[in-house]
Amino acid sequence: VAAAAAALAAAAATAAGLPAGPGASEEPPPEAPALVAEEPQAVMLPSIAPEVEEEVPRCHLHRKLNKACKFCKAHHQFQEQRSKRIEEQRSAARERLKEESLAAASRGRGPDDKAPVPNLGSFPAVMLDRIHKSDYYNVLACSYGLSDLKNIINEGQACDVEARTDKSMDLEPSRFICCVYRMLVMQLTEGQLQSILDNRSCFIRCAGFLYVRLGMHCERYWELLSDSLMDPEEFVPFPGRNTEAITVGQFVEQLLTKDKYCDMTLPRIPVVHRKTINRRILLYGQFRKRFEANLEVLERFQEPGVVVEVCSPDGEWSRAQTLEPAKPGRTCSTLRVQFPGGGDPVDVSLGMVICPGAGSKAADGADLTRCRGRSAEELLERFEAQQKDTALAKGKDYCKTSGQHTLRVGGVPFVAGVKRKEPSESERVAAEEEAARRDSKRSGPSLEHQAKKAA
Repeated sequence: VAAAAAALAAAAATAAGLPAGPGASEEPPPEAPALVAEEPQAVMLPSIAPEVEEEVPRCHLHRKLNKACKFCKAHHQFQEQRSKRIEEQRSAARERLKEESLAAASRGRGPDDKAPVPNLGSFPAVMLDRIHKSDYYNVLACSYGLSDLKNIINEGQACDVEARTDKSMDLEPSRFICCVYRMLVMQLTEGQLQSILDNRSCFIRCAGFLYVRLGMHCERYWELLSDSLMDPEEFVPFPGRNTEAITVGQFVEQLLTKDKYCDMTLPRIPVVHRKTINRRILLYGQFRKRFEANLEVLERFQEPGVVVEVCSPDGEWSRAQTLEPAKPGRTCSTLRVQFPGGGDPVDVSLGMVICPGAGSKAADGADLTRCRGRSAEELLERFEAQQKDTALAKGKDYCKTSGQHTLRVGGVPFVAGVKRKEPSESERVAAEEEAARRDSKRSGPSLEHQAKKAA
C-alpha cells in the first residue's frame, strides 16, 4: 500500500513538472525566478504612460469655435498650448545655435573654419521664393564656385536686387543677389569672407557686406563692417534706379542703420544692438571730416614717437604714441600706435586720431586735426531731437509715406500716389501751343480731302 502511494505521488509530481522523490517540496520551482524578473516591468509601465500627451479631439457639434461649448474650448486651448510649446522649442533651438556660434567666434576661428550664418533662416521669404524660381539661379548660379561668383559680381557693376531680363520686361532677381544667396548656401570660411571684404573691387566688397548683414549674427556686424565705414571710394551702387554716387562707407552705414535694402527686408537687429550701433555711427560724420583733414597734414606723422589722442568707437579719448609713419591703405590710411598701459600695438584710422596742439582754429574747434570736436553725448542729443521733430506733423507733411506706393503687375512696377509737379511758365506755353496745333489739324480738312480737291 505504501509503495503504491509513493508511485502515485511521483506520477502526480511528474505531471505537474516538479522533481520527484523525497525533499522535492523543499526545492524552489525553476520558474520562480522568471516570474520575479517579469514583475518589475509591469510596475514600471504606469510611470512611462503620463509622458505621452493625449490629444484633445475636435468638437463633434460645431465646425467653428463656439466659446459657449466646452468641447470647442478644450480643443482650442489644446491647440494654443501645443503651438506655444512648438514655438518655444524653435526659439530655444535658435538661441542655442546663436550662442554656439558666438562661443565659437569668441574662441577664435581659423581661416579654414566655416563662418556660421545663423540668420540664413531669416532670409526674406518673397525674394527667396523668386530666387528659387529663377532660371538663372537654377541653371547656372547654383553650380558656381567662389571665383566664378566674384567674376560675375565684378562684371555686373551693380548692387541692385532686381533687373530686367533681355527677353522680357519683367523684373527678375538680379545676378548680384543670386550670387550673394549662393555664397550664403555655400557658407564661406573665415578666410574666404575676409578675402571678399578686402577685395579691390568695390562691388565684390559690397556683396560681402550684404552677406554679413543677411547671414551673420548681429554680434559680429560691428566686428566685420566697422573698418569699412571709413572707406572713401565712390561708386554708383544702383545705376538702374539712381545715378547718384556714394562712398563705400555710406553704403555700409545704410546697411547698418536701415531696415530695408532696396525693397528687400533685412534681418531685424535687437533694440540693444541697434542703440549701440546708432550711437557709434553718429561719430563717423566727424571721423570722415577729420580723415580728409589729416590727409593734408600727413607730415606730422612721418616721424615715430608723436604724442596723439585716439578716439574709441564709443567716443572715449585716450593718449597714445605713434610707432611708425602713416600707412596708406587701399580703403583708408591707418596709424600704428602704442597705448601707455602696454599691450599689443593697434592700427587706427586717421579719422580717429588728433595731434593736440595750440592754435586759433584748435581753440574754437574748427581744426579737427587738433581738437576733439563734438562729444558723443552732444551728437546723441541732436539725433534724438531730430527724431522727435520728424515724428511730428508739420504743415502738409502729415503722411509719413507721402501717399506714394509701389505696385507690381506682372513683374512691372507702377508708382502710385506721386504728387504732380507744377509746370513752369515755358512748359505751360509749350503745352498750350501743342494743344492749339492739334486742334487746328482736327478742324481743318484732312490730307486726303485736300488731295481730292487738288485733282
